[in-house]
This record gives sequence, C-alpha cells and structure tokens, in this order.
Amino acid sequence: MIASLVIALSTFTPLAFGHEIRLQDRGERTVLRIEHEWLRVLVERDLTTLERILADDLMDSSWKGELRTKSQLLEGLSKPLPYSQYLQNIKIKFYASVALARGLNEISDKNGRIVMRIRFTDVLLYRHGY
Repeated sequence: MIASLVIALSTFTPLAFGHEIRLQDRGERTVLRIEHEWLRVLVERDLTTLERILADDLMDSSWKGELRTKSQLLEGLSKPLPYSQYLQNIKIKFYASVALARGLNEISDKNGRIVMRIRFTDVLLYRHGY
C-alpha cells in the first residue's frame, strides 16, 4: 500500500497516503486522485484523516523552504485557511516503486484573487507491494 509518501519538495506538501493501491492500479489517475484528496483534507483541516494518511516518516517542505515532520505539520494546522487552493498542470512520472507528481498550486483569497502560485514536487513511494 502507499504506506507512505515521502515528500522531496513540496509546497502544500502533500502526500504520504496509507491507502491500499494495488500495483496494477498505479496509474496517473490514481496519483492525481491522491494529490487532490491530500489537498482537500489539508484545506479542510481534517486532522483525523491527515493523521491516518500521512506517513510517519513524512518530510514536508513549506512554501518558506522549512522542513517539517508529520507532527510539526499537524501542529501547524490549528487555524482555518483564509484562502482556497487549486492544483493544476500536474505531470506524473513513474520510476519502479516511485511516482513523482509535479505541478502548480494556485492560492486565491476569499474574493478569488490569486495571491500566490507555488510549484511543487511530491514523491510517492509504494511500499509492501502496493
């Protein structure tokens, strides 16, 4: 299963899901679904789901370039977000048991004005045959 998703570079960092995904299901659609699900639970501040899906060895890189562990990431999510986020231009590459997702995270304020665009690279590592 994707027991973890190790983040190499990331903006909203995403990933490290504990969902079971069979080897034959490791396609672009699966990776895109994981990327969007990760962002949704992050924006919604769904700490229960984040605790479950983020790998214990997750390393996240903030938009400021600061590295954070899973615990540090979760601790920083106490406040609701005053903006929305949208992923676009996501490109997926597969290398054996690794998937790289590169794209753009577009962040808008409550009026819909784009306030920031952040490039990201997420590294998904398939473990234990999934």
